[in-house]
Amino acid sequence: MGKAVNLPNFLTLFRIAMGPTIAGIILWASQETYSDRALTGLLYVAALFAFGLAAASDWLDGWLARKLGAVTPLGAALDHAADKVLITCVLVALAYAALPMPLVAAAVVILGRDVAVAGVREALGARGETLPVSSLGKWKAVAEMAGVGAFLAFKAAALYNLSAELVIGLDGAAQVLLWAAAALALVSGADYAAKLVSRDGRTR
Repeated sequence: MGKAVNLPNFLTLFRIAMGPTIAGIILWASQETYSDRALTGLLYVAALFAFGLAAASDWLDGWLARKLGAVTPLGAALDHAADKVLITCVLVALAYAALPMPLVAAAVVILGRDVAVAGVREALGARGETLPVSSLGKWKAVAEMAGVGAFLAFKAAALYNLSAELVIGLDGAAQVLLWAAAALALVSGADYAAKLVSRDGRTR
Protein backbone atom coordinates (compact mmCIF):
# COMPACT_ATOMS: atom_id res chain seq x y z
CA MET A 1 0.00 0.00 0.00
CA GLY A 2 2.93 2.32 0.82
CA LYS A 3 4.28 1.98 -2.71
CA ALA A 4 0.84 2.68 -4.17
CA VAL A 5 0.47 5.78 -2.03
CA ASN A 6 3.88 7.01 -3.26
CA LEU A 7 2.89 6.61 -6.92
CA PRO A 8 1.33 10.12 -7.23
CA ASN A 9 4.55 11.69 -5.91
CA PHE A 10 6.58 9.52 -8.28
CA LEU A 11 4.54 10.86 -11.20
CA THR A 12 5.08 14.40 -9.95
CA LEU A 13 8.85 13.85 -9.80
CA PHE A 14 8.68 12.33 -13.29
CA ARG A 15 7.07 15.54 -14.55
CA ILE A 16 9.80 17.62 -12.90
CA ALA A 17 12.48 15.50 -14.61
CA MET A 18 10.73 15.80 -17.97
CA GLY A 19 11.03 19.60 -17.97
CA PRO A 20 14.80 19.82 -18.50
CA THR A 21 14.78 16.61 -20.56
CA ILE A 22 12.33 17.98 -23.12
CA ALA A 23 14.14 21.32 -23.13
CA GLY A 24 17.36 19.48 -23.92
CA ILE A 25 15.73 17.65 -26.84
CA ILE A 26 14.44 20.95 -28.25
CA LEU A 27 17.85 22.59 -27.93
CA TRP A 28 19.46 19.56 -29.58
CA ALA A 29 17.02 19.89 -32.47
CA SER A 30 17.95 23.57 -32.84
CA GLN A 31 21.59 22.64 -33.44
CA GLU A 32 20.86 20.37 -36.40
CA THR A 33 21.43 21.70 -39.91
CA TYR A 34 18.85 21.98 -42.68
CA SER A 35 20.22 18.78 -44.25
CA ASP A 36 19.26 16.86 -41.09
CA ARG A 37 15.52 17.51 -41.39
CA ALA A 38 14.65 13.87 -40.70
CA LEU A 39 16.65 13.83 -37.45
CA THR A 40 15.33 17.24 -36.42
CA GLY A 41 11.77 16.10 -37.12
CA LEU A 42 12.40 12.94 -35.07
CA LEU A 43 13.64 15.05 -32.17
CA TYR A 44 10.49 17.17 -32.26
CA VAL A 45 8.38 14.00 -32.35
CA ALA A 46 10.31 12.74 -29.30
CA ALA A 47 9.77 16.08 -27.55
CA LEU A 48 6.05 15.97 -28.37
CA PHE A 49 5.73 12.39 -27.09
CA ALA A 50 7.61 13.17 -23.86
CA PHE A 51 5.59 16.35 -23.34
CA GLY A 52 2.35 14.43 -23.87
CA LEU A 53 3.38 11.88 -21.23
CA ALA A 54 4.34 14.63 -18.81
CA ALA A 55 1.08 16.52 -19.36
CA ALA A 56 -0.93 13.31 -18.89
CA SER A 57 0.90 12.64 -15.62
CA ASP A 58 -0.40 15.99 -14.34
CA TRP A 59 -3.96 14.66 -14.47
CA LEU A 60 -3.05 11.12 -13.42
CA ASP A 61 -1.13 11.96 -10.26
CA GLY A 62 -3.97 14.13 -8.95
CA TRP A 63 -6.54 11.43 -9.74
CA LEU A 64 -4.44 8.75 -8.04
CA ALA A 65 -3.79 10.91 -4.99
CA ARG A 66 -7.54 11.40 -4.50
CA LYS A 67 -8.37 7.75 -5.20
CA LEU A 68 -5.68 6.44 -2.83
CA GLY A 69 -6.39 9.00 -0.13
CA ALA A 70 -2.85 10.31 -0.48
CA VAL A 71 -3.57 14.03 -0.85
CA THR A 72 -1.08 15.95 1.31
CA PRO A 73 0.03 19.62 1.48
CA LEU A 74 3.53 18.56 0.37
CA GLY A 75 2.15 16.57 -2.54
CA ALA A 76 -0.03 19.49 -3.64
CA ALA A 77 2.94 21.89 -3.45
CA LEU A 78 5.15 19.50 -5.42
CA ASP A 79 2.43 19.02 -8.02
CA HIS A 80 2.14 22.78 -8.53
CA ALA A 81 5.92 23.17 -8.70
CA ALA A 82 6.18 20.33 -11.23
CA ASP A 83 3.75 22.10 -13.59
CA LYS A 84 5.84 25.27 -13.43
CA VAL A 85 9.14 23.44 -13.97
CA LEU A 86 7.74 21.62 -17.00
CA ILE A 87 6.19 24.63 -18.72
CA THR A 88 9.06 27.00 -17.84
CA CYS A 89 11.79 24.69 -19.17
CA VAL A 90 9.91 23.92 -22.38
CA LEU A 91 8.81 27.50 -23.11
CA VAL A 92 12.30 28.91 -22.48
CA ALA A 93 13.84 26.30 -24.80
CA LEU A 94 11.23 26.95 -27.49
CA ALA A 95 11.65 30.73 -27.16
CA TYR A 96 15.37 30.31 -27.78
CA ALA A 97 15.14 27.70 -30.51
CA ALA A 98 11.90 27.93 -32.45
CA LEU A 99 9.15 30.33 -31.40
CA PRO A 100 8.47 33.32 -33.69
CA MET A 101 8.84 36.68 -31.94
CA PRO A 102 5.09 37.22 -31.29
CA LEU A 103 4.91 33.88 -29.47
CA VAL A 104 8.11 34.71 -27.57
CA ALA A 105 6.18 37.75 -26.27
CA ALA A 106 3.30 35.45 -25.23
CA ALA A 107 5.77 33.15 -23.46
CA VAL A 108 7.27 36.11 -21.59
CA VAL A 109 3.80 37.14 -20.39
CA ILE A 110 3.02 33.59 -19.22
CA LEU A 111 6.32 33.07 -17.42
CA GLY A 112 6.40 36.57 -15.95
CA ARG A 113 2.96 36.06 -14.45
CA ASP A 114 3.99 32.66 -13.05
CA VAL A 115 7.05 34.15 -11.33
CA ALA A 116 4.96 36.97 -9.84
CA VAL A 117 2.27 34.60 -8.52
CA ALA A 118 4.92 32.23 -7.14
CA GLY A 119 6.43 35.16 -5.24
CA VAL A 120 3.03 36.04 -3.79
CA ARG A 121 2.47 32.43 -2.73
CA GLU A 122 5.87 32.31 -1.03
CA ALA A 123 5.14 35.54 0.85
CA LEU A 124 1.76 34.22 1.96
CA GLY A 125 3.32 30.90 2.95
CA ALA A 126 5.69 32.74 5.26
CA ARG A 127 2.58 34.15 6.97
CA GLY A 128 0.97 30.72 7.18
CA GLU A 129 -1.56 31.55 4.46
CA THR A 130 -2.32 29.99 1.09
CA LEU A 131 -3.49 31.19 -2.32
CA PRO A 132 -5.61 28.46 -3.93
CA VAL A 133 -5.40 27.93 -7.67
CA SER A 134 -8.31 29.72 -9.36
CA SER A 135 -10.42 28.30 -12.16
CA LEU A 136 -8.84 30.89 -14.49
CA GLY A 137 -5.41 29.61 -13.51
CA LYS A 138 -6.47 26.06 -14.33
CA TRP A 139 -7.76 27.13 -17.75
CA LYS A 140 -4.47 28.95 -18.35
CA ALA A 141 -2.58 25.75 -17.59
CA VAL A 142 -4.75 23.78 -20.03
CA ALA A 143 -4.27 26.39 -22.78
CA GLU A 144 -0.50 26.58 -22.36
CA MET A 145 -0.08 22.80 -22.29
CA ALA A 146 -2.25 22.40 -25.39
CA GLY A 147 -0.47 25.30 -27.10
CA VAL A 148 2.98 23.87 -26.49
CA GLY A 149 1.82 20.46 -27.71
CA ALA A 150 0.36 22.02 -30.87
CA PHE A 151 3.58 23.94 -31.56
CA LEU A 152 5.75 20.83 -31.16
CA ALA A 153 3.40 18.95 -33.50
CA PHE A 154 3.56 21.86 -35.97
CA LYS A 155 7.38 21.75 -36.02
CA ALA A 156 7.42 18.00 -36.58
CA ALA A 157 4.75 18.17 -39.32
CA ALA A 158 6.58 21.00 -41.11
CA LEU A 159 9.93 19.20 -40.99
CA TYR A 160 8.39 16.01 -42.40
CA ASN A 161 6.63 17.99 -45.17
CA LEU A 162 3.16 16.78 -44.21
CA SER A 163 0.07 18.33 -45.80
CA ALA A 164 -0.01 22.12 -45.89
CA GLU A 165 -3.48 22.11 -44.31
CA LEU A 166 -2.20 20.15 -41.32
CA VAL A 167 0.88 22.33 -40.89
CA ILE A 168 -1.13 25.57 -41.16
CA GLY A 169 -3.80 24.21 -38.82
CA LEU A 170 -1.29 23.22 -36.14
CA ASP A 171 0.50 26.55 -36.46
CA GLY A 172 -2.77 28.45 -36.08
CA ALA A 173 -3.84 26.30 -33.12
CA ALA A 174 -0.52 26.88 -31.36
CA GLN A 175 -0.77 30.64 -31.83
CA VAL A 176 -4.38 30.85 -30.64
CA LEU A 177 -3.77 28.62 -27.62
CA LEU A 178 -0.55 30.30 -26.48
CA TRP A 179 -2.05 33.77 -26.82
CA ALA A 180 -5.14 32.55 -24.98
CA ALA A 181 -2.85 31.30 -22.22
CA ALA A 182 -1.11 34.69 -22.13
CA ALA A 183 -4.46 36.50 -21.88
CA LEU A 184 -5.62 34.14 -19.12
CA ALA A 185 -2.28 34.68 -17.37
CA LEU A 186 -2.94 38.41 -17.22
CA VAL A 187 -6.58 38.05 -16.16
CA SER A 188 -5.88 35.38 -13.54
CA GLY A 189 -2.89 37.37 -12.27
CA ALA A 190 -5.12 40.42 -11.82
CA ASP A 191 -7.68 38.20 -10.08
CA TYR A 192 -5.03 36.92 -7.65
CA ALA A 193 -3.89 40.50 -7.00
CA ALA A 194 -7.47 41.62 -6.28
CA LYS A 195 -7.98 38.73 -3.86
CA LEU A 196 -4.71 39.56 -2.12
CA VAL A 197 -5.63 43.24 -1.73
CA SER A 198 -9.09 42.28 -0.46
CA ARG A 199 -7.61 39.82 2.03
CA ASP A 200 -5.11 42.39 3.34
CA GLY A 201 -7.91 44.92 3.71
CA ARG A 202 -9.92 42.54 5.89
CA THR A 203 -6.97 41.72 8.14
CA ARG A 204 -6.13 45.34 8.99
